[in-house]
Amino acid sequence: MEFDSELFSKAQQSLEQYWGFPSFRSGQDDAIKSVLAGQNTMVLFPTGGGKSLCYQVPATVLGGLTVVISPLVALMQDQVQQLNDRGIAATFVNSTISSWEIEQRFANARNGMYDLLYCSPERLQTDLWQAEMPKLNIDLIAIDEAHCISEWGHDFRPSYREIRPALKDIADEITWMALTATATPEVRDDIQQSLGFEDSEIVSKGFERPNLKWWVTSTEQKQQKLLQAVKKAAGRGSGLIYGGTRKNCEELSQQITQRLGINTKAYHAGIETGDRKEIQQKWITGEIPLVVATNAFGMGIDKADCRYVIHYEMPYSLESYYQEAGRAGRDGQESFPLLLFKPSDAIIAERRIKDSYPEKEQLQHVYDVLCDHLNLAVGSAMEESEEVSIKKLKKRAGSSKRIIRSSLKVLKQLGIIELIEYITPQIGVQFITGADYIRDKIEELENRKKSHFLDTLFRQYSGEAMGEMKYLKFEYIQRKLNLSPNAVKKGLQVLQDHDQMLKFELIGELPLVRLVDERQSKLQLSKKELEKHRNSLLKKLDYMKGYIETEGCREVYIRQYFGEEKVQECGHCDNCLSNEAQEISVSESDVKRLKELLEEDGKTFNEIRAAFDWSEARAKQLLGYLIREEKVAADKNQYSWQLD
Repeated sequence: MEFDSELFSKAQQSLEQYWGFPSFRSGQDDAIKSVLAGQNTMVLFPTGGGKSLCYQVPATVLGGLTVVISPLVALMQDQVQQLNDRGIAATFVNSTISSWEIEQRFANARNGMYDLLYCSPERLQTDLWQAEMPKLNIDLIAIDEAHCISEWGHDFRPSYREIRPALKDIADEITWMALTATATPEVRDDIQQSLGFEDSEIVSKGFERPNLKWWVTSTEQKQQKLLQAVKKAAGRGSGLIYGGTRKNCEELSQQITQRLGINTKAYHAGIETGDRKEIQQKWITGEIPLVVATNAFGMGIDKADCRYVIHYEMPYSLESYYQEAGRAGRDGQESFPLLLFKPSDAIIAERRIKDSYPEKEQLQHVYDVLCDHLNLAVGSAMEESEEVSIKKLKKRAGSSKRIIRSSLKVLKQLGIIELIEYITPQIGVQFITGADYIRDKIEELENRKKSHFLDTLFRQYSGEAMGEMKYLKFEYIQRKLNLSPNAVKKGLQVLQDHDQMLKFELIGELPLVRLVDERQSKLQLSKKELEKHRNSLLKKLDYMKGYIETEGCREVYIRQYFGEEKVQECGHCDNCLSNEAQEISVSESDVKRLKELLEEDGKTFNEIRAAFDWSEARAKQLLGYLIREEKVAADKNQYSWQLD
């Protein structure tokens, strides 16, 4: 592989200029050299391995545009904000902004105003994208979370398999990069086949995390064990608990705060967006040391010094577990992923996977109800995504919320609908009077608070909102007005209903839905097609149970699952330490005598050997084990007993 050394030198300068890093991490340099050489590249880095820099840095030195395809709206918006904060020109197009704004951003991209453009895979199939694509000077396509391409992946999205076909007109003229933290060998092969990669460069850092001490605790008393684990780990630094459900998150955070005195916050979709962001930021800075969250927490969060991650509920795949647990110890320092488990967890997990796949008739019924809710006749199509209330669909369908949600997800997996389940709350404003009238009104109003409200609003939305609805983040407008959320809404209501100067609408955290094709009278679905992905998830659950039940090295199990061969035992997971203890034949009487010897005063290695008449090898083995178990402390040449 030949690469442009001058271009790579510029990439190194860019890394220091924008990110402040003096050099690339291991693997990043190889991935970037490959891309700069025009080579199609697959990047397999563990969570926290620095995947995003592998396309962000080249984007700053390549002459054209880098298009980043990402599955999560919130994540692409956060990454764009971070890039903009560093002075890098980046933007996104997705369903949270108006069609006028999307067209404007495409015009800017045509004119070379951006280094990076983020979008979802569904966006590539729109008429607007197909019209704009030939006009864009695209150098690199970077596909984040590339495991979504594979039907064998833990987060399959049919729209990911349409990426290559949607870009077929330019596919052979550009460089491709696919990135993931979790891909088994069959998933890797599927990704490369779907993207048409031939002789691609694969850059893998492997799945070894030597600083992580993998641990599983089987117990019927999970809450009690959780409190014990947090008490023991809290002194090491910040932590993260995956609670599973909203209820668990609330109850566990309250229990930990009250019983252990550790400032702990719950994080889930039921908490206001602004509060979620505040919790997230305070956790990153260490102001809040512990968060109990659903699995929505952590995507795109860059916190290097999380010392422990505890799973209160079992994830349904090793991919998910490795990704979430891997948020511990990104700085390379010793950290602890702990999974709490009881046998009924596996039974519940299997039932939930099966329940999450509705029967064919249920799926048809929810599809019909959704189309009726959207006022779509048979043969009608949708151009734009629309918000859909799960509550209203539930009432209309006469089904449970679980059936509605699972049906929408399956319709998404089958490529029948596009579904975006989280967007940043925004306020859309359209002024329906002239600009001069608004300026005069600002001057004439005797109510100075109202005048200031209107003036601030007009400055933020300006001329773009005179012809059509323009959307801005709710949080941003609230901050500019320095008012509570309710006060902002009331002020807008007055200007709309009483003064008739504008129209406004709020788009919040309701899911956005769009039918991919025209409405059908009957969905063409086979039982085999419906069960295919479900069976894949059940197989992954079996591997997850295997990880929990294995008596061998846990790191070996993980690394072999992801396709690594000739893997050595880690020597520090719970199973390795337990097996080592059995080999050492630690007796209670040995531990008791050693405790009595070391409690009063520290002893040297030779003094301990003499007192027990042990061989040098046995003494080293036993003391090493007790040090790892934190029963004995070693300071230079002295050994002492740790306080219980």
